[in-house]
Amino acid sequence: MTISKQEPTFEALVDEFRHRSKDMLGKELHLEEVGSPRLTQAFDESGPPFKSFGILTEANIKAYAQRISDDNPLFTNHEYAKNGPYGCIIAPGTILLTARAGLWHGARREGTAGYPVLNFHAGSALEFFDVIRVGTGFKGSAIANEMIEKPGARGGQMFLLTTDASFWDMRGDLLGKNYGTVIMIPREELGTGRVMPVERLGEKMMYDREVSNYSEEKIAEIIDLMEKGNVRRGSDILYWEDVNVGDKLPDWVLPPWTDQDYGGPGGASIRRGPVRWYHFEEGHWIVRHGKIGSGAEEGWAFTHPISRWPWSAADEHGDALMAAYRGQSLPFDNGVQRGQIPQGLISNWMGDHGFIRKLQVAVRRPMYYGDVGVYTAEVVKKFEDVQVGENGEGAVPGKNTYYAVGINVESRNQVGEIHLQGSCVVYLPSKKGGMVKLPVPHLANPPSVPYETFYRGWY
Repeated sequence: MTISKQEPTFEALVDEFRHRSKDMLGKELHLEEVGSPRLTQAFDESGPPFKSFGILTEANIKAYAQRISDDNPLFTNHEYAKNGPYGCIIAPGTILLTARAGLWHGARREGTAGYPVLNFHAGSALEFFDVIRVGTGFKGSAIANEMIEKPGARGGQMFLLTTDASFWDMRGDLLGKNYGTVIMIPREELGTGRVMPVERLGEKMMYDREVSNYSEEKIAEIIDLMEKGNVRRGSDILYWEDVNVGDKLPDWVLPPWTDQDYGGPGGASIRRGPVRWYHFEEGHWIVRHGKIGSGAEEGWAFTHPISRWPWSAADEHGDALMAAYRGQSLPFDNGVQRGQIPQGLISNWMGDHGFIRKLQVAVRRPMYYGDVGVYTAEVVKKFEDVQVGENGEGAVPGKNTYYAVGINVESRNQVGEIHLQGSCVVYLPSKKGGMVKLPVPHLANPPSVPYETFYRGWY
């Protein structure tokens, strides 16, 4: 007699996901546990911290900056940067996310496409201790930090998973930390996996949206706003004493989003860019050539609903039919990439001599194909920030006072929906305290920051 194996229920799978994910807390995450294909040739997998993709060059710093819509000459122009405060090209601090972003998706169900939970990037909180110069290489560590269960916005339940990721240069100096947050939403219509069965595509879309179209008058208006908002302070020093609570930063307007703007999870192009994020570039090539058994993680590739050819998880963003697998009515951007964009608005305002100490963003809803992004910011706090370090490897000793401002950031689309909300702390030169002293003194292993501390405003 043959006994058929009964598929577990939706409730049983969600419960299994909950308990297996909790068992991972406090442990180092390997590549497959943060949602990447299992390809290791460019990573040192001997043990944490893991070595990342290589050495930053002027070319890939420039490519990365352009991917997050930032053409600041400190990042893109050799001659300008050589004569700037650091004597060389530097990278936006958010480039650390290309090394080892904190994107833990919880436990993975072996041999399947995963558990019946939709995953979305919910936000990132980053802190930086120094600028990142050309020629830097990275080592990274990512630890499962928190699992928070709470009611969902539309009823039901959701899980917030946070990751504590640290980044060192190849000398062992700590450059920054990232607290990434992924939202996991159980959805019964997914069946027994993480993607919606083909026969149920189009059911229960998360948002009812159509592609916006723009009249000639509206296009002219958007271009005018883009030009007015493109104000860069550059070498003109902004002193802390000249900033006031209530000051508004120039609005920063980005044109309608398209698939060509999609830069992959770390802000670098999956298919075209020189800065790679977790081997999505190689993983995409393997999947597209049907070589599923040649290194790509089992369950990472899906079957395209029309062509029936293997398709990668990353393509859920740029392909309308694959987007439906995630309950989205249109192609949509990557939340991690969008979360890096506000640093351009901030760096334009603070000038070459300011330093972004902290940057926190919460992704509120997708940016769909054809959406305009209007980024606004306001100074909400001024304070003196005392930083204390220690001796030892990875630490910076000393005690310095920094002159800081807290800023709130928001992005809306062309119909007024909030895409993103966030906050940041900027260190500025002071007439009484002098220029910003880098690196910032810090401990070798700064303690983890809980989600409840940074997600409402990190000052």
